[in-house]
Amino acid sequence: MPVLTLSEKLDQLDARYEEMTHQLSAPEVIGDSARFQKLAKQHAELQEIVSKHREFKQIEKDLAGAHQMVLEAEDA
Repeated sequence: MPVLTLSEKLDQLDARYEEMTHQLSAPEVIGDSARFQKLAKQHAELQEIVSKHREFKQIEKDLAGAHQMVLEAEDA
């Protein structure tokens, strides 16, 4: 069994969070109050982690873009 990196685990949490977001709007979940409450609680618990992970990924992307611009400027 492969060992996942922290980034891979966070990507999995992000995917699960998105799945939960879609489930929360599904009629069968909305109609089952116990299931809805449980899912809403789990969704809320993941919200801050997912938000920070997405922010970090955007910063990494921006940094890579800035690095590429520096490399291109050095080539000129």
